[in-house]
Amino acid sequence: MDLTLPVGPRDHVRGPRDARVTVVEYADVECPYCGRVEPVLQELLSQRDDVRLVYRHFPLVDVHPHAFSAALALEAAAEQGVFWELHDRLFADQESLGRAAYARHAGALGLDPDRLLRPASERHDSRVRDDFDSGVASGVQGTPALFVDGVRFEGGPSLKRVLEAVDRARG
Repeated sequence: MDLTLPVGPRDHVRGPRDARVTVVEYADVECPYCGRVEPVLQELLSQRDDVRLVYRHFPLVDVHPHAFSAALALEAAAEQGVFWELHDRLFADQESLGRAAYARHAGALGLDPDRLLRPASERHDSRVRDDFDSGVASGVQGTPALFVDGVRFEGGPSLKRVLEAVDRARG
């Protein structure tokens, strides 16, 4: 199934906004498989300067108890202009998610920890749910789920395979 919600101004984008190729990732901060794909996506962006990465939330709350709160914290960080900084810190420290970790990361980023924590962060609930719902509408059932220029990427996301998919999309 293809991506149903086009990339727009509400999305979190890393890389040039006018890139030739867009990779959309539906991810769960607590998912170990998402943690393993992060270095692949980082390397993709370093090797292809005409690619942008879009991050969308897909918290698998039935298996990852901190996934939703992590997504809320990321949205609160985005509101303060440091989405990607917190994103990178959380993925680098997946084993210690939760209130204490969010507060620690907030302090390291110069943020008020209370703004990343519930109940303050709950104002972003609908944003996280909208991402999740758009993933479901696009056929996402687990994470990580990648779409390259709107087409679902199938199979294991090794660097070689992702580069090949991006190069095909580039023409």
